[in-house]
Formats: sequence, structure tokens, C-alpha cells
Amino acid sequence: MNKHDLKYPITVNGATISSVTIRRPNGGDMVAIGDQVAELMKFYSSNAKASQEYVLAEAAAKLSGTGTDLEAIAAKMTPPTSAVFSAMVDIASRLAGLGEAAAELDVTDLQDIAGKALNTGEAPGRGTVETGDA
Repeated sequence: MNKHDLKYPITVNGATISSVTIRRPNGGDMVAIGDQVAELMKFYSSNAKASQEYVLAEAAAKLSGTGTDLEAIAAKMTPPTSAVFSAMVDIASRLAGLGEAAAELDVTDLQDIAGKALNTGEAPGRGTVETGDA
């Protein structure tokens, strides 16, 4: 479980929600949101190289005091589509327990929650099965 404080709290049924708890996905979650996870992972991976290049160029420019064409690097990035945002809403809905209220989240919080929900810190397929028997 991972707590996330909303930068932009939402009001649902008259109650203000200022934080959510994001849980790790289980098998049933992945059946329900697997296609959305795949959509989001495609988006992230398509922009990973340009994002890294942008961050490095920005840091180099700050260190050297010179300018760099950050706009040219940013132009290499693929903007998110409605399918990407739909995936984020579905993931936040399920893994933060927000249901339909996930659509009310500010985009900043939506992106943060979806990213945290998918970042378990573990490489897929690298786990071991333990039965509890020693």
C-alpha cells in the first residue's frame, strides 16, 4: 500500500478527498485493467529516450550556463492521447479505490497515481514462489 496526498483534493458526495491509498495490483486487477496497463506502458516507453535526453540537456545547460534547444528535444515526444488518459483513470479507479470519482482527479494527481500504481519496484517475472513452508 502506498499513500498519495492529492495536490488538488476532490469532493465526492460532499466529502473532500485529500489523499488516497494505492494498492498493489493482483491477478484480478490485471485481468480488468491489463489492456490499459499495456497502453500506458507503450506511451511511457515511447517517450523514455526523449525524456532522458531532455533531462540531461536541461541539466547540462544549467551547469554550463549555456542554452540548448529543449523545444527540439520535446518535439520528439509523443503527446498523450485520450486512450492514455482513459488508462490512467481506469488504473486510478481500480487501484486507488476511487471508482467513477477517478475521472474527477486533476491531471497531475491522475498521472502521479497511475505511475505509482504501476511502479512496484520489481521486475516482472523475477519473483519466486514461496509456500510458507520452511
